Amino acid sequence: MLATCAAARVHHGRRDCRDGRTAVRRIIDVSLRESGPGMRPLLTRAALLMGVLALAGCPKWELDSAAVSSSSERAASASAQTAVATPAAASAGAVGAAPVQAGTARAAAAATCSQVQQYGVTFTLDRAYPCGQFANGDYWVTPVDGSAGKVKVTSISPAFASGHNGFEINPSRIDRHGFDKDAGGYDAARVPALPYSAAPDQSIVKAVSLAGNDKTALQTAVVLTVLAAVPPGGGRDVFRPPYFGRIKPLYPVSRLRMDRLPALTGLPDMPSLRSLSDRFARVQLDHQLGWQADQIHPTLNMPDYGAAIAMDTSVASLRLMIDGDPLERRQLAINLVQYGIDLEAAMQGGLHFNADGGHRHGRKLVLAMSALLLDDAALSKRVRDFQGGTYQEDDQLSVGAGSGVVLFGSPCSAEDYWENQIHGTNSRDCRDPYGYIDGGQQPGDYYQFCCTAKAYKATALALRLLPALRCIWTDDRILRYADRWVQHGVWTQPDPYQPGGSGAADNNPADGIGRWPAAHGTGRDGGYYANDFADAMWTAYRPQASDTYTCP
Repeated sequence: MLATCAAARVHHGRRDCRDGRTAVRRIIDVSLRESGPGMRPLLTRAALLMGVLALAGCPKWELDSAAVSSSSERAASASAQTAVATPAAASAGAVGAAPVQAGTARAAAAATCSQVQQYGVTFTLDRAYPCGQFANGDYWVTPVDGSAGKVKVTSISPAFASGHNGFEINPSRIDRHGFDKDAGGYDAARVPALPYSAAPDQSIVKAVSLAGNDKTALQTAVVLTVLAAVPPGGGRDVFRPPYFGRIKPLYPVSRLRMDRLPALTGLPDMPSLRSLSDRFARVQLDHQLGWQADQIHPTLNMPDYGAAIAMDTSVASLRLMIDGDPLERRQLAINLVQYGIDLEAAMQGGLHFNADGGHRHGRKLVLAMSALLLDDAALSKRVRDFQGGTYQEDDQLSVGAGSGVVLFGSPCSAEDYWENQIHGTNSRDCRDPYGYIDGGQQPGDYYQFCCTAKAYKATALALRLLPALRCIWTDDRILRYADRWVQHGVWTQPDPYQPGGSGAADNNPADGIGRWPAAHGTGRDGGYYANDFADAMWTAYRPQASDTYTCP
């Protein structure tokens, strides 16, 4: 990713700039932990490195307030620290603050860009505009005097042509998109003509198409946001506003409550914070309904299938609960919460994640984590006060009326259930209409085994290790189901109904009573889309997790 900066007339690599900034942050972090006369040389070294970054063409940058606040040495070295960073107006402890407005807090002097390049996408502008990056690395631009209050985009490459490489302004439909004609729900009318004059509070969401893939039509996607003014900290102090819809709040990074996360001891061979942060660095284009949403999930941004998304979000959440480099841990939290901010905006536009095989789970955990880390009451309410059909994890698990056990299966009629049992048609995740056994065409097979069990287990562990999440999630079915699956496996006994009998009682004990008596207890702790780290975390920490918790 490169940005062509008219002010410096140079290109800079985002990773080079990021690595340099990380080095500065580490120097500051060390200096704030140390006492005595050694602090000033460290801060001088940091200031010199920041100067090198500026000469290399990196956009101007300021440290997060969390890096310089609450230190006993701060007052003693105020002059040295002023040369390195300007503290934020609000400290990291200012929790629950409303979204800030661009231009209302310390706005850093911005670079100017006549082009913005990110992940192989180039936005060419008609002149140089103030530009910079948000906390997750995505770019923003603002109008200048003489531009009529807008930013004129003259071209975007790869160019939109023949229904491929499309783009949208403020996507607002959950059943239509303008990204690629090979993806369900495509609507060419949603792609504006170029040149395009973008007004403030507009997100330009550009897709790069992928040919020959039978799951998704997109390779990557990029968001360029137009703001009215330079945002706080040149953008590094705020999250990118949601790409979906017309409302563009700027949430300050200082709201992140990293103190709410536990600091568990790490495990061997666990994924690095950097690798997981990179996994969520690009926009998670996830605002379409149903299984067809898979077709606009860009391969370089995210998995196409919900089962993989669910495991990724669970692994990232579990990894955040392990102690590690504070800056890398914070960046992973930023990138994961950015996903939550985008999802929440789309949900305001009607998005939901109904039970559908293995397609739609994993998002509720992202939203719950985002609500907790942002201390956001409105987002917490959206997760907590769910309605039927909102989240797959809630609709695909039910307490059986006959067994009293939490069973697998999506809502359906008795007719649909027996149609699947007898003829193999209709949904293969249909729940038992009588509430005695796990659902599906065969309990413990198809979607229960392949595409949900392991991610449900990992999600349940995240909820147990961070009890405050359970106060937002509220429902305990996934916790009970995960324990049962790990300890026992498939549930099919007792069952008074005969196989293929459309509800007739089973009075022939020759082959066992019930529809699937031999399946009872099979498949224990099994399933595809598994993750070694998530399983190791369960082994290490599930015995320590309390089954009781208190909500405020």
